[in-house]
Amino acid sequence: MQIFHEVVAIAKKEFKLNIRFKTAYLLNTFINPFLSIIPLFIIYYGFLHYGNTEGFGGVTLGNYVEFLLFGILGQAFFYQGINVFAVKFSNEKYWKTIQSMFAAPINYLSIIIGFGINVLLNLIPLMTIFIFIASIFGVHPFIHIIYILLVLLLLLSFCLGIGLIYGALILFSENFDPFFRYFFAAWTLLSCFAYPIQIIPEELKIFVLLNPVYQAVNFSRELWINGFFDLPALLYIFLFAVLMPLIAVYVFKIAWKRMEIQGY
Repeated sequence: MQIFHEVVAIAKKEFKLNIRFKTAYLLNTFINPFLSIIPLFIIYYGFLHYGNTEGFGGVTLGNYVEFLLFGILGQAFFYQGINVFAVKFSNEKYWKTIQSMFAAPINYLSIIIGFGINVLLNLIPLMTIFIFIASIFGVHPFIHIIYILLVLLLLLSFCLGIGLIYGALILFSENFDPFFRYFFAAWTLLSCFAYPIQIIPEELKIFVLLNPVYQAVNFSRELWINGFFDLPALLYIFLFAVLMPLIAVYVFKIAWKRMEIQGY
């Protein structure tokens, strides 16, 4: 029961902080993802409509909209998950309130769940709009939507674990930050948010296939576009979604006890 109260308190606090500046909140929640997807729509439409091609990598004129919608939706979950702790810890650090944040005994899993609920609340409007737009292009069983929502939640859980490790390490030394950013940039390229895996060089495809983020995005696309339920991919994502938060909590505990915060 205590962990429930901790999660609710954390989620409520973070959500209230997020909506302090409502215009910025609405722009970041709705406008930015649409701005990122509009150029891709234009490029895909122009290539498929005027390029005298039937498609590539399974992407056709008939399904490129859904392909992009679920790719950008997965990208939003990925970026929100990996960045939420880094942003929060950096702000608390410069406000000089980070010590008080962890002064009271608290289950670190409560922090992940509480922040995860807040991130999910931010993403629900975008997720609803994107799934509604995708539904315009074809009717799908409601169970497919449930499975896709489940996979997105698992993706968020995995990314929050990565994000906690990222946030912890740059809290103690911002020298880690550039390395993480380059790493995340490479990870983005290997997640195929905006293009099919078929265009990836053969030497790199193994890294894409081992990438849980790609598996989550591809699961959503395959289920929505082709009606294919990939159970091994779902179990693979579930494994990482469970293990990564536990690993992150372990790493954070060690870092908090042994490392000194730099940059005050």
